[in-house]
Amino acid sequence: MTSPAPTSGPATLILERLPDAPHEPDSVADAPLVGFDAFLPDQRLSGWMRLTADRLTDLLNAHTELALVNVTLERLSDRRLEWHDRLLVDRRRLIAVRAGGPRGDPALRQHLRLHPVVVQSGPYLIGGYLHARRDLAPLDEIEARPVMIPLSTGWLEYWADGRRRDYCVGTIIFNRTLADAIEIVPEDALEFGATEHPIRAGATGAGDSGQSASVTGHDRR
Repeated sequence: MTSPAPTSGPATLILERLPDAPHEPDSVADAPLVGFDAFLPDQRLSGWMRLTADRLTDLLNAHTELALVNVTLERLSDRRLEWHDRLLVDRRRLIAVRAGGPRGDPALRQHLRLHPVVVQSGPYLIGGYLHARRDLAPLDEIEARPVMIPLSTGWLEYWADGRRRDYCVGTIIFNRTLADAIEIVPEDALEFGATEHPIRAGATGAGDSGQSASVTGHDRR
């Protein structure tokens, strides 16, 4: 699988501060409002959005910049919140995105195998299930994918001073070029609190992929 050529110009996502009431009109049923969080090394960008593409992953991989409209910015150092009408995010600084909602075309998930994966990227620890082709080892699958890679049933933790400071769950899309370490782990390593930051190579044990449990120093393009 090769990465598509990036599209010129940023992708624009229009966010809302709060989700709609539970009973939405039929006119928006095909575009549900879902939570959105984007994680940079020292900031968290958040809001609610309506997915208009089959998968947010495809949109992120097709553009090198992301324009967020009506976004809340949280500075992780002091938890200070700011409201911005528009922010331009360079994908090269985008560590991960959490999103809910549609999981894409089920036909595209046929003949795939789920692998428990833990990723360390800066102050973040990310876990979830990689959907990989059966004839390809999971770490090889990651290397062959476009930059932004989704993990289903995922979670993301923010760590500072050796302590877990924040936690969220959902579909986590991580930037493989910014990963400090990627491990294929046993199922129980995905349980809350089972893995600590930073990942210690081999500490959680290898999965059944037959590959090394840890990959570090990914290509930082």
